[in-house]
Amino acid sequence: MNDDDFQQVLSRVERNKSDSTATQYLSKIKKFRDWIQEQGKDFEEADAIDVEDWLAELDEFYSNASSVGKASAALVAAYEELNKLIEAGRVDGRGWVGDTPPQRASYTPKDTDTQKARESKEDLHFLKPEQVDAMAKKAEKLRDELIIRLLFQTGMRVSELCEIREKDVDTDDRSIKIRGKGRKNRTVYYQPSLDLLIDVWQNERRPAVFHAEDSPYLFPTSHSVNITKYTVGEIVREAADAAGFQEVYGTNTEGVELHSVTPHVLRHSFAMAAISNDWDVYTLSQALGHESTEITTSTYLHDDADSVRAAYHDRGPAESAD
Repeated sequence: MNDDDFQQVLSRVERNKSDSTATQYLSKIKKFRDWIQEQGKDFEEADAIDVEDWLAELDEFYSNASSVGKASAALVAAYEELNKLIEAGRVDGRGWVGDTPPQRASYTPKDTDTQKARESKEDLHFLKPEQVDAMAKKAEKLRDELIIRLLFQTGMRVSELCEIREKDVDTDDRSIKIRGKGRKNRTVYYQPSLDLLIDVWQNERRPAVFHAEDSPYLFPTSHSVNITKYTVGEIVREAADAAGFQEVYGTNTEGVELHSVTPHVLRHSFAMAAISNDWDVYTLSQALGHESTEITTSTYLHDDADSVRAAYHDRGPAESAD
């Protein structure tokens, strides 16, 4: 969906709501669009499970049932308007017969009244480098450790990792060419600490995988020519569980447990580590493959009390003393 079509949706939602409600709804709708693009999908491609996953992430971060409820209502309004625009031929798309994805989604916010509960959940919103290291060391296979470290060191999407071809990896430059689905290509880089893991995987372990000879991909499996997002998710989930900081915080409509540490959390962790290392927003946006710096800002630049305090102490503005 292009920006003009998305603006039509926003305008219709704004027109049909009071000023205060419209302001809140538009903010939530924009945030969801940013998030769904992070998953490699366009706004109109979202399904009910995407909506549930996003609401769960909001619940995890904000621990506020009211905020999650408003976000759900905002998406219901947005997709109703989008469906009308599609039916009228003003926006291209297939539309939905019956309920839209937000109407089919089913998510009940958790009871998170205590400040302690909120703080513990915010701690799990991203991982610190030492936590990622502990998690990677708990991986069952060399391949799994490499995948965890690659996701963190490069910030690539899980879908992008699954599509890496062997020829995309330049071990001399320690770079990987990423073919973003529907997006411009970019190059990401990994650290020297991965040299041995990549060498052993490419030259010893990968050739022994059943589909390796027929696969152009970096990570073939015994069942297919390339690894799936589901398998990567299981690798991350199990390693985080073994490291002792995995948490189940709910289920989706199919009864599948939702976990706090996912491949997307490793991408988020990369971004937060980069920010801590003083990366500017433009550079981070390019590394993450975002279409604009606005997506980077709204998705990753959350307030961090310690960072704010340090900024005031170390770099705060002050009038000169005579």
